[in-house]
Amino acid sequence: MMKFLKKDSYITGGILAAITPFIIYFILEATVEKLSAILTEGFPLIKEHNILLVSVFLNMVIFYSYIHKKEYDKSGRAVLLVTFIYTAIYLVWRFKELSF
Repeated sequence: MMKFLKKDSYITGGILAAITPFIIYFILEATVEKLSAILTEGFPLIKEHNILLVSVFLNMVIFYSYIHKKEYDKSGRAVLLVTFIYTAIYLVWRFKELSF
């Protein structure tokens, strides 16, 4: 698995950036749900759209780690591209939700 992450290619960065927000989302969703049940008796502490935004934003941590190493330029570009795509999808979804 670690050998896959150390490969400089658009596919490596794209796959990593595509999967990571889903994993982070499910971890954050479960954590917020449990904390909400304990602290506020079921009232959500953080709304779902904020959890989505945080999980997409945390892709930038991966981008930062790849882009600061010269030998991982392609992977860093792929992470950035996928992050922009996810951000665009989020913005379209959010503005559709807000419009009446």
